[in-house]
Amino acid sequence: MTDHPATGTPTAHAWAAALASDREAQALREDLVALRAEASTLRADVAALRERHEREHADVEGLRTPGLRSLLSAVRGTRRAELDREEAEAAAARADALAGLARLHDVEARAEALDQRLAGLGDTAAPLEAAAQAYAEELRHSGHPVAVELDGVLTELATGREQLARLEGVRAAGARAAASLDTARSELASADRWSTYDTFAGGGMLSSVAKHQHADSASRSIATAQHAIVELAGALHDVAEVAELRADLGVTGGTRTMDVWLDNIATDWTVRSRIKDQIAGVERASSAVREAMGRLGTDYAHHSARVEELVQRRDALLGA
Repeated sequence: MTDHPATGTPTAHAWAAALASDREAQALREDLVALRAEASTLRADVAALRERHEREHADVEGLRTPGLRSLLSAVRGTRRAELDREEAEAAAARADALAGLARLHDVEARAEALDQRLAGLGDTAAPLEAAAQAYAEELRHSGHPVAVELDGVLTELATGREQLARLEGVRAAGARAAASLDTARSELASADRWSTYDTFAGGGMLSSVAKHQHADSASRSIATAQHAIVELAGALHDVAEVAELRADLGVTGGTRTMDVWLDNIATDWTVRSRIKDQIAGVERASSAVREAMGRLGTDYAHHSARVEELVQRRDALLGA
């Protein structure tokens, strides 16, 4: 560790202790991964050894039990020798299986012990980050030569984390918008099927009611999507796809009344046309959201990588 003037302070000691705990946890995780991989291999080995023992045991039983094999060996006068050999092979297979099982239990016990030690350490990342930030702030104002560079790193790190937090919020809004549009698409598809039946097969009042129920459900989902897309709008090249969506499908109360109660062919066609238009609008909005989410994912990965670089540089300046 670099000999900083603040090394002997309580803040420095807290950071050193948090760093040691985090490194211990990382070493335990690496050992645990290795032991679990070894245990997985041993389980496959033990299964194979058990199968081998079962085959050898079946061979022994084949010679002991009256049958074609035991009869032929008796005729040849080799039954005793063959039985001795098969029993020896079965015993060896059983011993190998038991030895493999013992190795597996040993590895599993060691992995369990490591898992308990790791659980005892708890979350080491958050305390380490808090201790590092506190020590960095202390060292930042210490007048040490690293303070100037550390100041720049901490400033950029704070900005980078703010950008990540903003991007996380926007991505969450995009996910809500995408989910709501998917629901709207599903409901509109159902409304379209009922509309087709109502228009061409004379569905009557029941089909008209079902059609409007699905359309209303789609409208609620579209309204939810529109609220989420407001947060996402800054990431969209063009929000026209969103602006043209109507949460009410553009169907007036009079049109709905005529469609349900009078089953008028003209209103059937009007509602069907509105549903078709809304399906197309939802598809365009979904495409725009997917495009924006792709760009946001790229931006998030870029900023995340930069924040990680800054954290590593900060820790190096602290003497990690």
